[in-house]
Order: sequence, then C-alpha cells, then structure tokens
Amino acid sequence: MPDPTNPVPPDPVVRDDDTTIGDVLSASSMPQEAMMTRIEALLFVHAKPISARRIADLLGVGSVIPVKQSLAALAARYDSTGSAMSIQELAAGYQLTTRPEHNDLLAQLVREREAQKLSPAALEVLAIIAYKQPLSRVDIESIRGAGSDHLMRALLDRGLVAVTERSNKPGAAALYGTTAEFLRAFGLKALGELPREGDLSVPDSANAGDAAVEQSEAKTPEE
Repeated sequence: MPDPTNPVPPDPVVRDDDTTIGDVLSASSMPQEAMMTRIEALLFVHAKPISARRIADLLGVGSVIPVKQSLAALAARYDSTGSAMSIQELAAGYQLTTRPEHNDLLAQLVREREAQKLSPAALEVLAIIAYKQPLSRVDIESIRGAGSDHLMRALLDRGLVAVTERSNKPGAAALYGTTAEFLRAFGLKALGELPREGDLSVPDSANAGDAAVEQSEAKTPEE
C-alpha cells in the first residue's frame, strides 16, 4: 500500500512530439471544436504535409497532444460523414487529401487546367510535334513560320515533349516528340487517339497575333 507521506515520483516528462493521440489531454484554452476548425483551415491551404508541432506553434498551443487529438477527431468526422476529404499522415506530418475513389474525376480537371495554362502559340507547337514527330526545331519553325525557342523550352520544362532521337553525326539536329506526360495531360492512351488532322479546324486569324510577336523575336541558332 503506498505511503501517503512518501509519494511516488512522477513519470519522466515525454517530449510533445513523442506523445500519441491516446495520451491524457493536455491543458489547452482552446475548445477542441475551434481547434479542429483552425487545423482544417491550415491543412486546406498547406500544399505539403505539416507536422503537429508546426500546427501547435501556429495555433499558439504549447503541446501537440490536443493537436493530435483534434486531427484524429477531424479525420473521424470525415469518415463518418462520407466526406470526399481525408487526413493522411505522411512524411512526419499531416495532409488534407481527397479519397482515391475520386482520382479519375480530379485527374480530368487537372488535365483541363494544364491544357489551359498553355498559350495558343505553345499549343500550336505542341500540336505540330504531336502530329509530325519526330522533327527538329528547324522543322517546327518552318511549319509555323515563326521562332519557337521559348515555346519549346516551356514544353520541355513541363515534360510534354522531349528529345526522342539524336544522331551521333556532328551538327545533326535533335529530333523532338511527345512524352507519356503529354498523353496523361490530355487524357490519351496512345497517339492513335489524337483527332485526325482533317477534323481540326483553326481559323487563319486565330494565331495571327501570336505569329506576329514570334516573327519579331530574335531566333536562336539550332542547338
């Protein structure tokens, strides 16, 4: 029987980051519902996983225990209500994500946004490469009648086109073609799913402004 005059010393203090959501709730002046709302807002705008310690710091809370408990309660709420959202613990942090069953729907939206980010001139270059590949930068500019250096650089940076052939002969031009990322971005399984060239109708004046700007740019030598 414990001696009340000689109390047992307290357990060693465990660092906040080593605690789990099942530990005794740490004292916090913020009601859990309010904390859940604030955490949800933080996760919504944060593109990468964010640690419980960082969340606690942002909320002005001294312990991560109530933060972890609020995260668990928020995740349980998403599960119980059939929400499209879920909370994933990734890379020593937490991230607000969508459920896998919505991947196809969201991928369609992402593809549309990616395509919309390309200027009409860049789409023109991409279309030329898609239908005429493999071809050199000189071939592309010959078809367009305008310089295409910075447009090609943008397409290369996005991974939509790549060098598909390169001759060992000195001075031979690199040949470009589309990539698997191009197929993914435009929702294609193979190049054979591209619309037939005869089915495409583009008004002559559609890219007149872009062509005029391109004509005025200094052309760079073939790399």
